Amino acid sequence: MKITDVKAICLKYTYPCAIADGCGCCGARTAFLIKVETDTELYGLGESATFGASLTAMAAIVEEQLKPLLVGEDPSNTGRLWQKMLWNNWAGGRRGLVMGALSGIDIALWDLKGKMAGMPVSKLLGAVNDKVQGYASAGFYAREKSMDDLKREMEGYLDRGYTAFKMKVGRTTRNQAMPLQFMRGGDFQLSHEEDMARVELVRQTIGPDHTLMLDMNCTWSLDDVLAAEPFFEKMGIFAIEEPVRSDDVAGYARLVSAFKHVRVAGCESEQGLTRYRELLEAGALDIVQANLGWSGGFTECMKIAALTQAYNKLFTPHTFFSAVLTAANVHFAAAQPNVPFIESEENKNPLRTELLKEPVACDEHMNYIVPQGPGLGIDLNWDVVEKYSV
Repeated sequence: MKITDVKAICLKYTYPCAIADGCGCCGARTAFLIKVETDTELYGLGESATFGASLTAMAAIVEEQLKPLLVGEDPSNTGRLWQKMLWNNWAGGRRGLVMGALSGIDIALWDLKGKMAGMPVSKLLGAVNDKVQGYASAGFYAREKSMDDLKREMEGYLDRGYTAFKMKVGRTTRNQAMPLQFMRGGDFQLSHEEDMARVELVRQTIGPDHTLMLDMNCTWSLDDVLAAEPFFEKMGIFAIEEPVRSDDVAGYARLVSAFKHVRVAGCESEQGLTRYRELLEAGALDIVQANLGWSGGFTECMKIAALTQAYNKLFTPHTFFSAVLTAANVHFAAAQPNVPFIESEENKNPLRTELLKEPVACDEHMNYIVPQGPGLGIDLNWDVVEKYSV
């Protein structure tokens, strides 16, 4: 079997009303899918994370820099092809859009490899579970969103069976020295007191026995995070995600050292084994949150997960794009002994809820059931692909 083509599929859904986190506003959702075709009827599907990047630029990288390295190759040689893409783009490709595009291609190659073997990717990777717990990634801001709206939102997740939750914090007037002042929609803010009242409301709503995490999106100062430890402990916060700038390694290490009961998680925008080695060696993380579609695909993230395990830390993959990357993360997490749960985004997004003919199933406790079909075990609804294609 030989690779004959590598195609980028660019999708976009525009929100009628933007959602927001502590750092910016999101008016649309995109998906950058990869289709690896062969000289047989088999093909592989993958997805790259984008983090707001130009889909056109990523498509050009696939077409001009990565596809020529792959056409004519045996797609089952996933390790060799990963190294070939890396080393032919060494100077400009170890970070940023090239590594993101490479990651999506790697996922597609593993999907294809599973189809060739007639096995789900999770079993090719060495499955340890057939279910993966999801946590409700929610509690976003919106200009007209009230406390009652937030309460009803969380009650809805409880009714569906979630036992773990994550909400956004940090969109406050206190953090003017942080990125919000430079971001689109940055004029929309709360006071710090209003923001912390949101946390108290969510804790009261979900009760004391459920897991609650806070996603700070790099918006707090180090001193403010340190000073807030008593509040976090009072609220029973399991982990704080990206509390300060994700490149402040010393700051993260200080938080990990100072906090006794609250875990420090990050960093979704980092890429590659070497970078996570630096973070773990510095004692900067309790929980690693590499994104499969950004930090090297299955091939590299298996190494990152193993390194994380060697440091006796947890790994919770960042999952915030379309249904393809969600499915890939479910397979990946099912093959790791140190993944307690994965992100289950709950914002409206048809690229997540409508893109597959059959969505990845969940049980009554919102555990993802690992698809058992070959590869990722998913099929795209091509009518939905056409509807949102750009």
